[in-house]
Formats: sequence, structure tokens, C-alpha cells
Amino acid sequence: MEIIYGINAIRDLLRCDQDGWEKIMIASGRGGPAVKEIIDIARSRKIPMENCERKYLDQLAGTSEHQGVVAYYKSFAYADLDDIIKNRHPSFAFDLVLVLDSIMDPRNLGAIIRTAHCLGANGVVIPEDRAAQVTAAVYKSSAGSVQQIPVARVINLAQSLDYFKDKGFWVFGADAHGGRPIKDMDFSCAVVLVMGGEDKGLRPLVKKKCDFLVTIPMAGNFDSLNVSVATGIIHYEILRQRSPKA
Repeated sequence: MEIIYGINAIRDLLRCDQDGWEKIMIASGRGGPAVKEIIDIARSRKIPMENCERKYLDQLAGTSEHQGVVAYYKSFAYADLDDIIKNRHPSFAFDLVLVLDSIMDPRNLGAIIRTAHCLGANGVVIPEDRAAQVTAAVYKSSAGSVQQIPVARVINLAQSLDYFKDKGFWVFGADAHGGRPIKDMDFSCAVVLVMGGEDKGLRPLVKKKCDFLVTIPMAGNFDSLNVSVATGIIHYEILRQRSPKA
């Protein structure tokens, strides 16, 4: 079991997942419609609940940002690459997989997973080392989306890109300066979109594996966008270019 926290994360998980709950803890005096919904669902499913002091929840969650709701939930089950390939959204004729190279901030990871789910990606791939993993902070920032879309964890990201290529995918890497503008790219194919880490972007070996490098044109003076924002912009451009499957 692991700790998850946050009103939206727990409520959204309760709506879609009946199993795996050990206990839900709510801060004494915490109310509101969303909390009431959590309580009602938990009672209907006979999930144990407990009122606790906020200080105890702070210690349990390791943060004060739990919004007064913390739960013991089953450990996250990672998918494999074939699961992701099989999970193409039924509205689209082409696959889209997000591969994340050394994303360290769990809030960025959660936001990207949420974007991937909302915009119809097959799934998300992360490396085992030197990268954020699916934790309570990711559950919270994804607003529960982490349980709605497959997330795979791999040992070697470069080899995984080769695997996707063997399956007919084209690999597009996001580069702050060295790529072609996203509006000039043709995304009418099976796409792997690779997003680099917050500080250094794509690692050299991963960058070499990319068939194309793409850039978001910007008018401001900043060097680059936040990685979760950049992911959303490129992902939406891919979606915009594609017609729904007839």
C-alpha cells in the first residue's frame, strides 16, 4: 500500500476504482461537497474511514498540501510497452505515445499524465532511474488521471525508442532551439513524442534516436517553456492536425 492525498485525486480514483482501498482519513472538521462525495462513496463501498488531526495527516503525507484528505491505496501498477501500443484512443487513426526523458518534478509528471489522458494519448513512458516515479504527489497533480491511462517504466529509454520504431512509430523530440516549428511538421503517423528534462532537455543518446526535432516558436525572452506546458502545446498541435477516425 502507499499514501495518496488531495481531494480531487482521491475523489476521482473512488469514482473509477472500487478496489485497492485500505482506509481514507479526513481531517477533523473538513467539509464541502467534494469531501461529502468522498464520504458517501466510501460508505457505499464499506471503505474504512477515520477522522484525524491535520498534524497527523501532515506527517503521514509528508506535506501540508493534502487538503485534509489522505488515503492508503494499492501500489501503482506500471504497464508495459505493448499495453501502451494496444491502447490507441478509439477516435483516432494514429497512435500517440509520450516518452519522458528525466522529468524530475512529480508535479510536472502528474500534469503531463493528465494532459496525455485528456488529449487522447495511448500512454506515457518514463525511465526507472533519474526521473520522477508515480507517487502521491503525481496522483494529486494528475487529478486521478494516472489511473486512467497506462504508464510504463523502462530500464533503457533509448532501447525503448528502437522498440517503438520497429513497431512503425516515428520519433519526434522536443528541442527548445534546434528543431522545426511544430506547425510545419506532419504528424499524420504513429507518433512518439519525447520530452526532455526540466534543466538540460533531451539527453544526447535519446536525442540521436529522434527522427525529427520540433520547436515551439516563442515571442518572449525566456529560453524555454515549463515542460508540462510545452507538452500540452505540442500534443494539442498533433491533435489539431489529425481528423477523428471515421
